[in-house]
Amino acid sequence: MARQMVGDGDDVYRLRVELRSPDYKGETVHFFGPFNSIGAARARRTVYQKAVWVKSAQIQSAHTVWSDVQ
Repeated sequence: MARQMVGDGDDVYRLRVELRSPDYKGETVHFFGPFNSIGAARARRTVYQKAVWVKSAQIQSAHTVWSDVQ
């Protein structure tokens, strides 16, 4: 099954979640996405912002440029 992505020149979004380790001695970072809309990324962020072990949850965006693969 193929995942629907954005077209050339469109924006794509991902969620960057920084987690505290259980012993609070360090952090780990996870990325979720890509999402075709900022609304989808915001919905996912809402879920993670409520968790106690989450240090931060930020939405990042990128501008797509498609090119031929050699």
